[in-house]
Amino acid sequence: MTTGLKPFIGITGGIGSGKSTICRIFSCLGIPVFEADKAAREICEQDTAVKEAIIAEFGPKAYLPDGSYNRAWMKGLLQKYPGDVAHLNAIIHPAVRQKATEWFAATPDAPFCLYESALITPQKKPEPISQIITVDAPLSERIQNIQKRSNMSYMETMQIIDLQPKPKNYLWGADFVIQNGKNNQVFPQVIQILKAFTCFLLLLVGQSASAQIKAMTFNVRLDTKSDGLNQWKYRSKHCGELIRYHQADIIGLQEAFLHQITDLEKELPGFGWFGKGRDDGKAEGEFSALMYRKSKFKLIKESTFWLSDSCDKVGFGWDAACRRVVTWGQFQEIKTGKKFFVFNTHFDHLGKVARRESAKLVLRKITEIAGKSPVILTGDFNATPDDEPIQILVDPKNPARVIDTEKISQNGHYGPYSSFNGFTKEQEGKHIDYLFVKNGPVVLQHTTHSETWENKYPTDHFPVSAVIRIP
Repeated sequence: MTTGLKPFIGITGGIGSGKSTICRIFSCLGIPVFEADKAAREICEQDTAVKEAIIAEFGPKAYLPDGSYNRAWMKGLLQKYPGDVAHLNAIIHPAVRQKATEWFAATPDAPFCLYESALITPQKKPEPISQIITVDAPLSERIQNIQKRSNMSYMETMQIIDLQPKPKNYLWGADFVIQNGKNNQVFPQVIQILKAFTCFLLLLVGQSASAQIKAMTFNVRLDTKSDGLNQWKYRSKHCGELIRYHQADIIGLQEAFLHQITDLEKELPGFGWFGKGRDDGKAEGEFSALMYRKSKFKLIKESTFWLSDSCDKVGFGWDAACRRVVTWGQFQEIKTGKKFFVFNTHFDHLGKVARRESAKLVLRKITEIAGKSPVILTGDFNATPDDEPIQILVDPKNPARVIDTEKISQNGHYGPYSSFNGFTKEQEGKHIDYLFVKNGPVVLQHTTHSETWENKYPTDHFPVSAVIRIP
């Protein structure tokens, strides 16, 4: 289905999550909503071909003597044989999507239209749907919502919930998430999405061939027992949650051991990653790995070099206390075909000479590897904006320089300025994590993410992100 510039956005979530309420809010704000579940009910009653297919698959008991759909009998059958849900969906869903296509063509102008359904996930979305909004609510509140409207027992409620995808299936890869628990303010989240798509439509009109990326630099803190209750095993899930919630597309990791990366892989199944352990060029020591959303980007080539005089092999550089690396990849944005490079690094924390020479080497290697292609550089540089390494990187007299994304963000900066918290609080004067660009990328937003859970931080650095448009 061709939708032109107007997006058709899926809105989904588990039963009882409150997606219908969210849709009513969108509708009041002028956003047309196609109710897929309502359309499915009408099709089961009125579409002759669908009725015949259901009877052929499930038998004559699927319909009552008066020809109406035997919903209660089918519900009991599907609870007894959950595998039959897929067979029923295979009959109904093509007809629903055809109806959605006709409805979409007839809708008035709007920034976007919504396709409401409980049974779509980012991994299995209907062909017309370009992006997914997931409505999420705590399980206990979902159970209460279902029982309130349907007068079901707890066991019946859980049977219905178990027939649907698990919460992680809805959340992994979702483009937007609306938290709809009792402690959440829903309307501001809806307004934020409305603003995002309104701006997105305007952007498409003027820049229809541009790629937009949310890049993040994320020092996850190495796994060490000395961190006590801040040890990795207590934080890994929350690092993954943070990345998912903010819909990062490409993440430059620092201080990550191999097992930490594989832990994040489990939390982010739609992502690929690459990199090398800095201590042996294989699996030993910390990685400066790059993670990327596989559904959005094709990895063309990748490599790692060391921050040293002999950068193609494992080694220490200058007065560095540790071996340090740069991991880089060339990507192609699948939808637009745009190609670009991403470099990720972690400068030494002690060696002043090493940081200075590392900055020079990074600029030289970016020019050598990427040429005139668009570039994103992420990292923990262990240097503040006024320090020599950063001044070298952004030197306006140097044609090889990079540009700090915070300085050119069209919507300014949001969040703390310092990026180090030491697991306690923002540390004044510790702005050491950056995203830089080169060769044309436009920066729309720049953010330092300072969320906590139960007064704990996911890591001892605040992740920093930027929304970047590739020319």
